Amino acid sequence: MNATIQDIAKKVGLSISTVSRALSGSYGVHPKTIARVQQAAASLGYVPNLGAKQLVTRKSNLIGVFMPEFDFETNREFDDIFSPLRKAFRLYQKDVLIFSVPYQNYQPNTLSDWVRMRNLEGCVFMPPFSSEHPVIKEALKLQIPTVNFNSSIGLRCSSVVSDDYEGGRLAGAFLIEQGHSLIGYLDGPRDLKICEDRYKGFCEVLLDEAAIKHNPAHVVNGDFSGASGAKGIMDLLNRAPELTAICCANDLMAMGAIMELARNGITVPRDISLIGYDGSFFTAFSNPPLTTIRHRFEWIGTRAAELLIEVLNGGIGRCLCFAPELVQRDSVGPPTIKET
Repeated sequence: MNATIQDIAKKVGLSISTVSRALSGSYGVHPKTIARVQQAAASLGYVPNLGAKQLVTRKSNLIGVFMPEFDFETNREFDDIFSPLRKAFRLYQKDVLIFSVPYQNYQPNTLSDWVRMRNLEGCVFMPPFSSEHPVIKEALKLQIPTVNFNSSIGLRCSSVVSDDYEGGRLAGAFLIEQGHSLIGYLDGPRDLKICEDRYKGFCEVLLDEAAIKHNPAHVVNGDFSGASGAKGIMDLLNRAPELTAICCANDLMAMGAIMELARNGITVPRDISLIGYDGSFFTAFSNPPLTTIRHRFEWIGTRAAELLIEVLNGGIGRCLCFAPELVQRDSVGPPTIKET
């Protein structure tokens, strides 16, 4: 015979009501209690009747996770955030459906249709969906519980962000610490706030710690792709061959830059140092391994799930901000004096 909730309650020594709430991931049950009940349920072979449960609760326990769909290469922060996000939702007995959303040509009311057809309880929007994107505007209009990673806040919409200003300061401070003063900057698209914040932090730490006012002529904009990093690095060096270090606004551009430098016989970090941004898992496997500013993906993913559960249970939308961290590898060294 199938195990019952009563069997689980007897095994863990808790009331039937507590076990029921733990199995449903109810808000207010301690995570350790939920984990203990789930472990007992698994050991007894307990299988919930989801159909009957949905008829009673009128809840699907389905969360939609929306990832952006681009026509060009991008840094997939989805890969780094999704694992801790999914683990946290599993603790609250929520299942995840993944949707791929065209970033450029979003069709109005698509989100509304998905929410209705799938009976979604909440939505998570992966970077770089921002408050200006129509899918976020639609979510706010629907007032469906929502979490995003780009500072969009509403009555039922929370956000978890990485402190890009602080990340820019970390990058600039580390290059100064290594002895660099002639630093180029490979930026992303001009209209993105994350780019504005990262460069602002970078410039201010140069001024604060080394009295260096960064030269705007030493900035080249890319589109976050590896190809734009390859082109941008040579544009910078052709414009200012005296540069000893380059700060890149994302990892993919930095890796494109490393590839192009190698093709031109320029060695990293002997001839020029490079630092990236994002801390994507693949940066450990470039040649040389990339020094980068890493988002705290584990915290961000976990807290995003917790914030959505909070809003699902009547909480008001709010924003949490986490400082990134410096990951030191082999792509940054002391400056080499260049012949003029």
